[in-house]
Amino acid sequence: MRASRVLTFARYEIRRAVARKKVLALVALTVLISIAPYYALYATHTSLITPPLRPYLWILGVFLPQAFFLQFTALLIAAGSMSEEYEQGTAEVLLSKPVSRQEYFFGKYLGGYALVVGIVVLDVVLSISSATFVFGPQQQLGIEPMILLAQVFAALVFYSFAFMVGELMRRSSLSYILSASVFFTSEVVGVFLNILYTLTGTNIYKVANYYLPTSPVDSLPLLLAEPKFPSSVQLVFRFAATPVEPSIGISALLIAVYFISAVLIALTYFSRMDVAKRVT
Repeated sequence: MRASRVLTFARYEIRRAVARKKVLALVALTVLISIAPYYALYATHTSLITPPLRPYLWILGVFLPQAFFLQFTALLIAAGSMSEEYEQGTAEVLLSKPVSRQEYFFGKYLGGYALVVGIVVLDVVLSISSATFVFGPQQQLGIEPMILLAQVFAALVFYSFAFMVGELMRRSSLSYILSASVFFTSEVVGVFLNILYTLTGTNIYKVANYYLPTSPVDSLPLLLAEPKFPSSVQLVFRFAATPVEPSIGISALLIAVYFISAVLIALTYFSRMDVAKRVT
């Protein structure tokens, strides 16, 4: 593969996604999600926001979107990346050029993932800025680069899964529906497994919850961040989410297994199957 060609396809994927207004809508939603909660908290004058907690409220904006919005954003960007090219007939045109399938595949993968990373960064910047503007200077911001890397890494799971589904299905509507269904099912099953474990104390429910794809994705950033903060700030983390996985190592390993498996399946299928002129 030539890196220059991969980067060319990555830029093409970014322009294609932006042109379809999908990314612009996600950016607008990110702005709303990152700013509105702080002004809502300030307007309600809730007694839960005590002065000692105010320097740490940036945590809410950074972690609240982690479990749902950031993962769903990754799904929306990735699910149509490959499938829309087949539906429009552009895949055949692009691959008729003197480029390899691997250059095309990884260029589109990296281009879409760059958009996901951009939205994660935007959420972090807006959350910290809003918390600072509304509640004053924020503390413990030195840990944010590590949290950002963890969130970006965790986003690989559902981004890669939706990218794989888009290649396998080659229908954008089916790709969006199937990817979103797996995501929501994992979230719901995780809640039920947690309830069953709480009611029965049977360890099998707890272990099963570990292996759901949403569990390591939600847990890794929290497991990295929580020990770095004073115990008085744990209330803020409880508002954001509760980690499911028992350790950082297990979370990172499961994320790597899920996303690498999805990429390999998609690449194998793409390398061996014919590229249809147009899927209708």
